[in-house]
Amino acid sequence: MYYYWAYGLTIASGIEFPELFPIAYTETVDVTLEYGVVPPKIEASTGYASDSISISPIEYLLHVQKVASYYVSDGKKIVIQSLEDADDTSIRLFCLSNAFAALLHQRGSIPLHCSAFIDQEQLVLIMGDSGAGKSTTLAAMVQAGYTPFSDDVCVPLWEKEQKRLNMVSSYPMMKYWGDTFKLINLGESDRKIRPEIDKYGVYFHDQFILDPMPVKMVIILEKDPVAEGVVVKKLTGVDLFQRLERNAYRGEYLGYSGLQKEHFKLFAGIANATKAFLIKRPGVGDSILGMQKTILELLSI
Repeated sequence: MYYYWAYGLTIASGIEFPELFPIAYTETVDVTLEYGVVPPKIEASTGYASDSISISPIEYLLHVQKVASYYVSDGKKIVIQSLEDADDTSIRLFCLSNAFAALLHQRGSIPLHCSAFIDQEQLVLIMGDSGAGKSTTLAAMVQAGYTPFSDDVCVPLWEKEQKRLNMVSSYPMMKYWGDTFKLINLGESDRKIRPEIDKYGVYFHDQFILDPMPVKMVIILEKDPVAEGVVVKKLTGVDLFQRLERNAYRGEYLGYSGLQKEHFKLFAGIANATKAFLIKRPGVGDSILGMQKTILELLSI
């Protein structure tokens, strides 16, 4: 049995996950993870069901062609039924993304789709649509000397006594497209996250931080096809709230998980407690140094 920490949870796994942060044996386990046989279907009358995915507040079933089926129940257990000849990296990838997102929702938590780095013991969250440049921007800030916190998921943790919102990280691996390595001189990696795509994993176990941390700033990235340079706009109010809620990780699950109240509370809390900026960058060309310079200027305010 392997023991890990991820997403603020302790995990006992019958499967080795090099992407996760290993911990010593513990009797206090939040989640069990194992290979096994998943049920053919779940009761989703209060949720959603299709040929590939079924969701209810306490169960989740996902079928990924040529990879595996994943069953998540009660926010405590993940069972993976792998398909013949499926590669291990793909099996783990869909578990770390889809299955754990469903598990967190079952536990009443809404993970955020964002990268994050640390500035003066606080977090700077980087959000944006797919392809907006979250991971590339994180790589640029790490190269500038900042400590990475999470590559693409942070999990909210309410500190009731302090009445503040903190975040915990997911796991110590950053994922970059092949051209990002050349663009920011990250060196080389032979850890493809899936055999058929040009995207690679970079571990940072030696820098990984398990402690929850408060949020200092939110940066939302956006491509602008007509922009000639990097443009910054401060975000507040309804505009900020709407942009934040679009960054719930696997947000398409939320309507079937009974988390509408938590959804509003989370994004209202972030919107009311942090500085937030929209950074638009040109849709073509290399703007990463301009992005890096802009963020450094915002951090000095």
